[in-house]
Amino acid sequence: MLFSAMAQGNYLREHNYRYINHQWDYNFKVEGIEPLKPEDAKTICQLFDINDSKLLMGESTVLDYVSAASSSSFDWPQLAGIQKGLVKDLRQIAGYPAKAENVALTDADFAQMKAMDNPFYLEAFTLMQKKAKDELAAVEAKSKVETTPDVPKERLFDALIAPHKGKVVLVDFWNTWCGPCRAAIQANEPLKSSSLKSDDLVWIYIANETSPIVKYKTMIPDIQGLHYRLNQEQWDYLCDKFKIDGIPSYVLVDKSGTYKLRNDFRNHKLMEETLKEELKK
Repeated sequence: MLFSAMAQGNYLREHNYRYINHQWDYNFKVEGIEPLKPEDAKTICQLFDINDSKLLMGESTVLDYVSAASSSSFDWPQLAGIQKGLVKDLRQIAGYPAKAENVALTDADFAQMKAMDNPFYLEAFTLMQKKAKDELAAVEAKSKVETTPDVPKERLFDALIAPHKGKVVLVDFWNTWCGPCRAAIQANEPLKSSSLKSDDLVWIYIANETSPIVKYKTMIPDIQGLHYRLNQEQWDYLCDKFKIDGIPSYVLVDKSGTYKLRNDFRNHKLMEETLKEELKK
């Protein structure tokens, strides 16, 4: 879809370069790609009505359209001269679906929706948050989320692993919406009671607030280990600290407390064999 391609243009061109050149080291900065300019986006807006609700028709395009309309890359209403309607509404409620899933919509959010021309958003998000709140109450007692240490983000990782000094710690960065993360966790679970059963091995799972709270608390009782759910600032800092290029990602902490990103552990067998060797040391 042209609208979506423009909104994601800067990302897509860099991604295509990395794909063609097999360059996935994000420490390597891609040079020579000029960012798309507002006048480029304005030209797109002159080709068709980006505010036309018919653009939502089609299962494969609706999410792309919503993402594009909500994108902060360009001020679409200003570029297209839109005063009201779908694009304006979608930009106004950007972030509300995630907040509703996490039972985090505030009175101010509801007041803003109440003032909108279209009553659909207030009704939909009221029901969505109520459903999430009811479901959360049903799983709350079954799951345990560790309290994130109250330290500056620069000291957070050290604070997370400090209680486990002298042990091997595997830190797994994941989220509920990540299929490969879930598959890897499922593959690892049996090992905790067999080949990797050890009091000297600690499993720490780090997710962030993009994991809907109900889904998250429904899943973690079946994942043995310590679970932390970080805010976006904490997550972004750790991703930058370890140069994480996607999830699942793993950090291995040895018995001396030395740690290193080990994304070769996406090879499940290598992870198992390496952890066995570390436990022998």
